[in-house]
Amino acid sequence: MQLSFMRIGAGVFALAALNACGSDTTSPTVNAGGHYSAVTFITTGGSGQTNQLLNGSTVTLDLNSDGTTGGHLHVAATGSDPAFDADMAGTWRQDGMIVTISQPADTFIRDMPFTLAVDAADGWDLVGDKGFAGTRIQLTLKRSTAL
Repeated sequence: MQLSFMRIGAGVFALAALNACGSDTTSPTVNAGGHYSAVTFITTGGSGQTNQLLNGSTVTLDLNSDGTTGGHLHVAATGSDPAFDADMAGTWRQDGMIVTISQPADTFIRDMPFTLAVDAADGWDLVGDKGFAGTRIQLTLKRSTAL
């Protein structure tokens, strides 16, 4: 008798587990809006790999709930390349887990799709990784607050 209750209990547990996994949703519904700051900003090109954050570069990006963007990009001077600054004003769009930025400033930000990635400790990050004219740019922006 005890064995049959164990089998029934195991069967009920298995059905419950299958039912819980039976959802058609494969990715979470996430609103990317928020204030982000760069935690990784690496460029790799003909002269090697450079940690732009250690060089003094910064990136902040606000994805506002009305679809507008704000923030600032500062790329520190290196060698013969002068410092570069740009306003991140523009608009943003989210399609599933991909965020794209449109802006008048001519920066790599507007040409790089960002993937929303789960950060188990802090929520969501925006992760971009793309090559431009022989230079690979890897940028991770951590959301500090939702907007």
